[in-house]
Amino acid sequence: MRLTGLRFALLVWIPGLLLAVDEGEPCGAPDLKNGYFLPVRESHPHGSHVTYSCDAGYKTTEEGWWATIICQDGVWYKKPECVVDTVCVLPVIPNGKFKQNLNGSLEINCNAGYSLNGQDNIVECHSGTWSAVPLCQKHPRACGEPPVVPNAVVTQTYQEVFAAYSKVEYQCRQGFLTEDRQSKKSAYCEGGNWAGIPRCTRAAEPTDTQTTFVSIDNCGEIPHVPNGLPEPQEQQRSLKYTCQNFYKLVGPDTVVCHRGGTWSEVPKCKEDFCLLDTTEYSDLINSGNTFIRNGGTEYPRCVDKWTLKNYAVVRCIDGNLSVSRWSMLRPHREKIWLSWAELMD
Repeated sequence: MRLTGLRFALLVWIPGLLLAVDEGEPCGAPDLKNGYFLPVRESHPHGSHVTYSCDAGYKTTEEGWWATIICQDGVWYKKPECVVDTVCVLPVIPNGKFKQNLNGSLEINCNAGYSLNGQDNIVECHSGTWSAVPLCQKHPRACGEPPVVPNAVVTQTYQEVFAAYSKVEYQCRQGFLTEDRQSKKSAYCEGGNWAGIPRCTRAAEPTDTQTTFVSIDNCGEIPHVPNGLPEPQEQQRSLKYTCQNFYKLVGPDTVVCHRGGTWSEVPKCKEDFCLLDTTEYSDLINSGNTFIRNGGTEYPRCVDKWTLKNYAVVRCIDGNLSVSRWSMLRPHREKIWLSWAELMD
């Protein structure tokens, strides 16, 4: 009889124990300076949502004038905070990131394949509000995901947008080859479209009559690539192209001669720089033309309006110049750096 009663007690209490373990720990009353919560309780169950707002003269660190926190296993997710109205809350930059300068302004930089399309990349805080925050938009010359090729895969991490001149490599599945009878081939993002997409066919089934390579002497005049330099490889089997300084190779770097006297795909050398003409900027000292490599930065001297030297910050981003505003404070580190560079020279 005692055993029967014990079994009944276990059946009654064990489900309750399991439920308690599954629910998680409750949270105590959250703390908040210069604000208030609703509802007000000493304890909140796991999974509870509590809303808070701030006193006059203060605001939340979220997008709106109220915010919500969640109790998760005894811990409040997202610490509640109220800050003075004149403080700017750090923004979220879709498809980009920012770094904060010494004077509190933010410098916006877009991820690869995205650009500001001429928008100013510096935003400043004015009485608790940021000046117009620019949007990182897909660059007109960027490409979406590479197209599907039957019997092949792309040998790199997936991404939705690729910057102009990006390269991806296709690899054919075992037993299949490209039209050049290779297991791999690269495709390139050019003008917003993918070029050089391969076809992978069974190795025993050549795609055409020009699948055998012969000496480059059989193809006649070497293909001319503006701003490119061809170099014959061992035993005249192929040509390897490189680009001059400030240019970037787009397409295959190796060109072969097919049987029948035709060349394989020839690459191009695209501009990979921006040209800064200081005569177009009245606040800059005229120092002529400066070539800035894509992704590079220059610090041209400003016309002196104070006793200290001042410099602008000029960047080349996806072939477009970004000339940032300058001030007495923001270029401070650049000025020190340049003065050391001048000493080193």
